[in-house]
Amino acid sequence: MKKMLYVGLVLALVVACFAVIGCSEKKEGTGVSTATGTAKDGNEVAIEKAAIDLVTNTAAGGYQLVNTETLKQWVDAAEPMTVIDTMPADSFAKGHIPGSVNAELPKEGEATQEQLDAFAALLPADKAAKVVVYCGFTQCPRSNIGASYAVAQGWTNVYRYPGGIVAWTDAGYPTEQ
Repeated sequence: MKKMLYVGLVLALVVACFAVIGCSEKKEGTGVSTATGTAKDGNEVAIEKAAIDLVTNTAAGGYQLVNTETLKQWVDAAEPMTVIDTMPADSFAKGHIPGSVNAELPKEGEATQEQLDAFAALLPADKAAKVVVYCGFTQCPRSNIGASYAVAQGWTNVYRYPGGIVAWTDAGYPTEQ
């Protein structure tokens, strides 16, 4: 009986080791974890905060979300849509999602009427047309401001691309300059 207990404990320990190893795999040559739900810097609290903020902002803003793979499919298929980068012009000039246009929105505080007017000027005339808004990364508030504003002004097919240009380039997708 003790032998069976010992074998069971060893087996459980081996399984646990494989589970831990499997959860901490690194992308070859990068040192970056490939496991879902892990932060590059190891700070899971930051990921949790970003996730909760994203869910809260999405619900409050009334827009939809699009992930990196789906947006890439839309871009490759040349789907009719307006893609708006809300980063500063110098960031946009360094690299942006192909076909996107630029209207800077603030990272902090309220957008000025001038900023909102510049953003609105890029929105399609058809309020049912697909609009995708992005900025730098998931916690960047610029895309939330833009997507929420578009919905508040009556656009009905608005998507926020939360991963932004960082997720796009992390996926290895090309940018325009």
